[in-house]
Amino acid sequence: MKKIFIIAAVLSFALLQACKKDKLVTVGTITAPVISSPADGTAIAVTVADSAQTLNVTWSSASYGVSAVVNYFVQVGVDGTSFKTSTTLANLTQKNAFSISYNNLNNELISGLNLAPNSTTNLQLRVGSAIYGKDTTYSAPVKIAFTSLQLNQLWLPGSYQNYTPSTAPTIQGLTTPTQYEGYAYFSAAGNFKFTSAPDYNHINYGDGGNGKLTTDGNAGGIGYANAGEYLLDADIQALTYSVVYIQTMGIIGTATAGQWNSSTAMTVGSKQGTWTIKTALAAGALKFRANDGWDVNYGPGDSNALAGTLIFNDPGAINITTAGTYTITIDMTKSASKTYTYTVTQD
Repeated sequence: MKKIFIIAAVLSFALLQACKKDKLVTVGTITAPVISSPADGTAIAVTVADSAQTLNVTWSSASYGVSAVVNYFVQVGVDGTSFKTSTTLANLTQKNAFSISYNNLNNELISGLNLAPNSTTNLQLRVGSAIYGKDTTYSAPVKIAFTSLQLNQLWLPGSYQNYTPSTAPTIQGLTTPTQYEGYAYFSAAGNFKFTSAPDYNHINYGDGGNGKLTTDGNAGGIGYANAGEYLLDADIQALTYSVVYIQTMGIIGTATAGQWNSSTAMTVGSKQGTWTIKTALAAGALKFRANDGWDVNYGPGDSNALAGTLIFNDPGAINITTAGTYTITIDMTKSASKTYTYTVTQD
């Protein structure tokens, strides 16, 4: 029985050693992957219209002279830095292709390589391979002239939140890539800046005087006099901005008590950037405006819809067909979508 036990122990030890050595392979001649797409000298300019287009990276398999699981990674670096300034777009196993949308590529490269938005940078792309985390080899790099697109939002760091971009609210881009608009709540009077990223490492827009922005990082912030809700607009190409203090938001029209003569004020909702009112409406027209004036007013995308999108300075109005008590809400946060919305519900 002792002999049997000793033999079993020896066999178990041998099997254990074999298991430990199964990844200690001796590689043969290593052949690096070769990129077949994109071609060397490719130019990519990201625009709003083609943001869904994809960059397709394909390559031939690496060879290690042994049967092994090969891991690949796709890496992009700034030309001339020998990939010391680089970011990894993907890690893949036993695959020879990778695709990424221009929009995601734009965001990855702006954040990963600290690229300036709306500028062209010469980059290099390469594919690396390794087995069991060792014997890394790289393809020859291909050059790409990459023109980035401004991120589709601006951050609003200011004195009201200790000038911390990473936690600042944002306003969204409009249909053109240089114009932005949105509502923001400032908890105390003070000043703020627009920044193109949630940090100070990119473009910062301060007060250039007379309603103009400046990209001088040492410029002061844009001042405002009251705590509360503001409608903000910025054009980073024309370097212009506007800041409108929203003292009141109200309903107006022939369906309301004030007809077309005066607004009926709404109440600030439970969420900042929303307003609501429960009131009696007559059959007639209904729309929204701020500060009991026409500088900031909204009509519906569809006059016959009791819920939908609000359009700035639209001449149309919501058609109320039945008199009654209604709960009316507008949401200007763009949190669920990139549009302002309204709902009109009969109680």
